[in-house]
Amino acid sequence: MASPPEAHNHTSGPVYGHLIQARDIHGDVTVNAARSAAPVHDVGLDPPRLATAVRGRDVLLAVLRDAMERGAPVPHVLTGPGGFGKTTVAASLAEHARSEGWTVFWVRPDTILPSMLEVAVELGGTREEAEGFRTAPRSAARWVWRHLDASPRPWLLVIDNADQPELLDPVNRPGEQRGWMRSSPGGFVLVTSRVDDPALWAPAQVHRVDSLEGPDAVNALIDHTGGRELPGAQELAARLGGVPLALFLAGRILATHGVLFPDPNSLLAHLDEDLARLDELSAPLVTGEDGERRLLSGVWELSLRMVGERDPHAEAVLLTLALLGPRGRTVPLRRLPLSGLLDHVLTPSEHPLDEAAFARAVNALAVHGLVEVDQLHEEVGLRLHPLVSETVRARLGVDDARLVIGVAELLAGQVDEDPWFELGAFAALNAVASRVPALGPAFLVETGLAEATAHIQLGQFAEAEGSAGAARRTAEEALGPDHPLTLQARHLIAEGLLFQEHVSEAEREYLALLEDRRRALGAEHPRTLDTLHQIALVAGMRDDWASARAQHEEILRARLRVQGPEAVETLASMDALGYAAMHESDLSAAEELFREVERTRERLLGREHRLTMNATYKLGLLALRRGRPSDARIHFRAVLETRSRVLGEDHPQTQLARERLAGVPRPEPRNSGGSSG
Repeated sequence: MASPPEAHNHTSGPVYGHLIQARDIHGDVTVNAARSAAPVHDVGLDPPRLATAVRGRDVLLAVLRDAMERGAPVPHVLTGPGGFGKTTVAASLAEHARSEGWTVFWVRPDTILPSMLEVAVELGGTREEAEGFRTAPRSAARWVWRHLDASPRPWLLVIDNADQPELLDPVNRPGEQRGWMRSSPGGFVLVTSRVDDPALWAPAQVHRVDSLEGPDAVNALIDHTGGRELPGAQELAARLGGVPLALFLAGRILATHGVLFPDPNSLLAHLDEDLARLDELSAPLVTGEDGERRLLSGVWELSLRMVGERDPHAEAVLLTLALLGPRGRTVPLRRLPLSGLLDHVLTPSEHPLDEAAFARAVNALAVHGLVEVDQLHEEVGLRLHPLVSETVRARLGVDDARLVIGVAELLAGQVDEDPWFELGAFAALNAVASRVPALGPAFLVETGLAEATAHIQLGQFAEAEGSAGAARRTAEEALGPDHPLTLQARHLIAEGLLFQEHVSEAEREYLALLEDRRRALGAEHPRTLDTLHQIALVAGMRDDWASARAQHEEILRARLRVQGPEAVETLASMDALGYAAMHESDLSAAEELFREVERTRERLLGREHRLTMNATYKLGLLALRRGRPSDARIHFRAVLETRSRVLGEDHPQTQLARERLAGVPRPEPRNSGGSSG
């Protein structure tokens, strides 16, 4: 057969792909084109380098180094809220490992597959094999871990920010060690995660990373300022709650803006009650990837988003806790009744809330390090870290108005249980109202007055006068001089004056207020009767007990007609009438009134309620008047124990009960040995 013409077996110009040139062909021809190589995923396996010393983690790092050097049978996991320094601890361990000649691999869950394939390639696996496993992650994990197990050189593998544990194994619990987190004879595995759930990670060893305390927090702040010891560092570190991320941001601000903030005191004054300013000042200074994780607002937004993906009620519960429990105060579970949350706080949802659903929401917050379960006075409560609480409140805005008002309503329905608790909660609500105009001036005034009332109950009369004064100014401007809230503000201002023993000034205020309340509300309105009650107290403070008793009798008759026998105000009038009767030496009438008040309050409020204890205290005074020191001692001891627990050891009423108990005469000891002759 003749050969084809030469022209048919010639090519010129550039050639792309595969060119087959044949002269004589006999039989079949098969062409196998080479596969084009997939692009290599560009991942980084290097750990972050520390810019400053690691403070307050010596014990934890010693434990991790010891486990690393001895060979750990299980992985180790660092847990804790975002911004608390888990990554810093891991980076410090990485520096130690590198100094000891170990290979360090630093991977992130969001690029776990390509990163771990790259680890295997660095340990001797071929690039071609790695590419073959890109679409088979379970097989890829077995292949990678065979290389890690067989490594001739020890290694440290850090899986940082495993905040979505399912990325480590979509099928099994990460602790089962069938996915990307495993133990190995070849090295040491350390995972960092916000998810503090030992059952999820078991049998891995879990270490909780907490905020820094005392000198460690101060030194961390100073490190980030460039090592300058400046006045106010201790106060600023305490204000930031010892949270490493906050200390880092504050240090960067002080180091960069030395003209605006020459020392921590100046920055502390600028932050005042709004830590959101910390983010505003430091945002331009935060560079690089993961910027969201390097600002306080981003840290908690990320946590909330993760929790919200798992539980529909968790965010509302967290915001409620941030309002009820500022400054690290524990919120007792009894303050979060399911019926109250449904009525006031939670929006109607396709996900019904029952006790089990509420428990799941709390657990979701707890495992992400946002909430701690606390034991307080033999009852269970929930506590937020002060910085978490404050940062969460800072994000509240117009869209959260319904929830904020609902929390206030929930709290108002429980008022008078624990003045310390209520003071903090109403102060937090008032602070939110002052910067969210959509809540309205009436809400701002109401929370300010509730704050003033709590101050009075705690014996902080000057503070009460200040809170009530601010509320009065807002009320007069926005609501008018005759509005009930304006009049209530005037009442509380006068009460603060009275208890500071500015009796004449208080009396003038009450008399002017009485005229206005009678005109605006009516002669027998409960608030008008409140003012009459205070005027009768003024008479008693001037030792005019006959006049005081007559006034209280008239007020009590009006209370019984208008409000009924079990109203809080009716019982207060009965108590005041008994006190006046006691001072007039009508002890039988006084005892009858005090016992009726004690019985009714105990039934309605509970034995240990502050108001019940006030009636018990009066019975102690009456027992002394009757010459019954043993009975007086029993009453005063019960009051002292309860006030110490509820009001605190240093509260004026607690101190008064202590002094009364100490002053009760003790019976003469009996002589059991007979006459001495």
